[in-house]
Amino acid sequence: MENEVFAPLEEVTRSPLVTWVRTFGPLADENGTSLEEYMTLVDGVFLNEVMLQINPKSTNRNVNKRVNNDESLRIQNLCILVKKIKYFYQECLQQLIVMALPNVLIIGRNPLSEPGTNEINKILLLLLGCAVQCQKKEEFIERIQHLDFDTRAAVAAHIQEVTQNQENVFDLQWMDVIVFTQDSVEPLLKNMTLHLRRLVDERDEHLETIIELSEDRDSLHLLPQASAAQSPCGSPGLKHTESKQHLSVELADAKAKIRRLRQEIEEKNEQFLDYKQELERVETELRRLQQENKNLLSDARSARVYRDELDILREKAIRVDKLESEVGRYKERLHDMEFYKARVEELMEDNQVMLETKRMFEDQVKTLQCRSDKLHVVEKENLQLKAKLHEMEMERDMDRKKIEELMEENMALEMAQKQSMDESLHLGWELEQINRFTDHSEVSHKSLGLEVTELTSSRLLKLEKENQSLLKTVEELRSTMDDSVGGNSSRIVKMEKKKK
Repeated sequence: MENEVFAPLEEVTRSPLVTWVRTFGPLADENGTSLEEYMTLVDGVFLNEVMLQINPKSTNRNVNKRVNNDESLRIQNLCILVKKIKYFYQECLQQLIVMALPNVLIIGRNPLSEPGTNEINKILLLLLGCAVQCQKKEEFIERIQHLDFDTRAAVAAHIQEVTQNQENVFDLQWMDVIVFTQDSVEPLLKNMTLHLRRLVDERDEHLETIIELSEDRDSLHLLPQASAAQSPCGSPGLKHTESKQHLSVELADAKAKIRRLRQEIEEKNEQFLDYKQELERVETELRRLQQENKNLLSDARSARVYRDELDILREKAIRVDKLESEVGRYKERLHDMEFYKARVEELMEDNQVMLETKRMFEDQVKTLQCRSDKLHVVEKENLQLKAKLHEMEMERDMDRKKIEELMEENMALEMAQKQSMDESLHLGWELEQINRFTDHSEVSHKSLGLEVTELTSSRLLKLEKENQSLLKTVEELRSTMDDSVGGNSSRIVKMEKKKK
C-alpha cells in the first residue's frame, strides 16, 4: 500500500514545476522524503511565502503556519493562495483566469490522489505565470536559467501555456484599446465565443449536479420519515441512530457542495452576463468601426486622388523652381562667356608662343643631345690621348735616358778620339825623331811606320764617321722628340678646349 502511495509522488516531486519551486527554497530537510516535500506543497504555507516573494504587497496574516495534517486549515491556506493568485492576475497583470481554478477541496481532502496532484500542478502553473510577469521577473528568469536543459525546456513550455494560451488566461488589456483592426477583432471574438460556450456548458453541468443533489436531499428528508413510520413508537433502535448519523454527515457534505456549486454558478452566470454585455458592446463597436472604416475608405480614395494630383502639382512646382534657377544660372554663365572667350583668345596666343618656345627648346635639346653624344666620344678620345700621352712621356723619359747614355758615350768617344789624336801625334813625333836620328832605321823600318800611320788614319776615319752618325742620330732624336711633344701638347690643348 505504501508503494502505491509513494511511487507517483516521486514523479510529482521530480516534475519541472516542483523543480522550479525549489529555487525559492528547500521543501524539506536534507534527509526528507518525497512525501514530506509533497505535503509541504499541499499545506500551502510554502506556496504562500512564494507568492509573497512574487507580490510583496500581499500579506500572510491569515495563513495558518501549523497545519498538522488538518484538512480545514489546509483548505483555508489554499483558498487564501488562490485568492492572491486571482487578485494578482486581475489587478496587477490585467488578465482573467479562464481555466478552471484549482479545487482546494480535492487537495485538502485527498492530496495523495491523482486529481489532487493535478490540482497542485494547476496552482504551480499559475504561480509560474505570476513569477515570469511580475516586477522581479528578471531575477526569477535568471533562476530558471540555472536549471538543466530539459527542465528549462519544460518550464518554457509551461510559461507559454499560461501566458500565450487564451483558453487558460484571457488578456484584459484589449479593453483599453480605442481603435480595433479587423485582424485583431476576429481572434478576440472567436476566443470570447469559445469561452461563452464553455461557460454555458459548465452552467448546464452545474445545474444538473444541483438538481441531482436536491433530489438526493429530498430523498434524505423522506428516509427518516419512512424509518420512523416503520419502527415502533417510543423504541428507536441502534441501526436507526447509526443510519441517521451517517445520513446527517452526508447531508452536511451535500449542503457544502451545493453552496459551493451555487456560488460557482452565480459567479459563472455573472461572468456570462458580463461576457454577453461585452460581446454586444464589441459587436456594436465593430459595426461602428466597420461603418467608420467604409467612410474612411471612401475618404481615403478621394484623398488618394487629391494626393496624386497634389503630388503632380508639387512636382511641377518643383520643376518650375528648378528651371527658373537654371535660367538665372545660364544668364550668369552667358555674361561670363564673353570674358571666357577673351580669356581663351589670350590663352591661345600664349599657347602659340609657348609652342614656338617649345620648338626652339626642342632644337636646343637636340643640339645639346648631339653635343652630349659627341662629348662621350671626345671623353673617350681624351682618355685614349691621355693614355698615349702617358706612354709618350714614358718613351720621352726612356729617350732622355738613351740620349744621356749616348751623350756619355759621345763624351767617352771624344775623349777616346782626343787620346787617339794625342797618341797619333805622339807616334808622329816619335817617327820624326826616329827619322832624324837614324836614317838606316828609316830605311829598315819604313814599312812599319807606314803600317802604323795607315792603321791610325783608318781608325781615325772610322771614329769620325761613327761620331758623325751618332751626332746625326742625336739631332734626329731631338727633332723627333720636340715634334712629338709639341704635337701632343697641341692636340691635348685642342681636346681640352673642345671638352670645355
